[in-house]
Amino acid sequence: MNTTGHELFHAFHRIKKSSMGRIHKCLMKDLKPHEFFMLKTLKTMYDEEQKDAQLNNLTLAPGVKISQLSRETAISMPGVSQTISTLEKLGYVKRIASSKDRRLVYVKLTDTGRQLEDDVSKSCFQIYDEAATTLGEEDTQSLVLLLDKLAVAFDQIDQQQGDLKENAERKTT
Repeated sequence: MNTTGHELFHAFHRIKKSSMGRIHKCLMKDLKPHEFFMLKTLKTMYDEEQKDAQLNNLTLAPGVKISQLSRETAISMPGVSQTISTLEKLGYVKRIASSKDRRLVYVKLTDTGRQLEDDVSKSCFQIYDEAATTLGEEDTQSLVLLLDKLAVAFDQIDQQQGDLKENAERKTT
């Protein structure tokens, strides 16, 4: 790894530490960042399912399946289950067992969980709005452009590594 990669990593770490520290102190109280991330993901996924059900006249599921959360977050099923258990104990989510298949469990935000997610998300946007104002319009636009390029670069690297792994697996089988 070269020096610029280290510098980029450390810059992102400073940003994460600075912004998440501020948000955590103000709002998240009893939640760890990964638990809030799960709330955010759950809300986003359920809202998308709700829109899709309305647009296509489909029956809306009572929540999001744990297996869907696992795929979306790239966290193992036991890891998602453990996080959901913590969120459930805190009253932010509830589990809903399928009446047709007891193995199928849905997860849904409670009103308290939805309110917390809304409050923290608003606070996040406020922090980034303040930072954008401090940076100014031109620098903010340049940063957004560079971050978009970085995201594309990461996607390309993932794709290349996936292709290399597939080729290696083919050679060994």
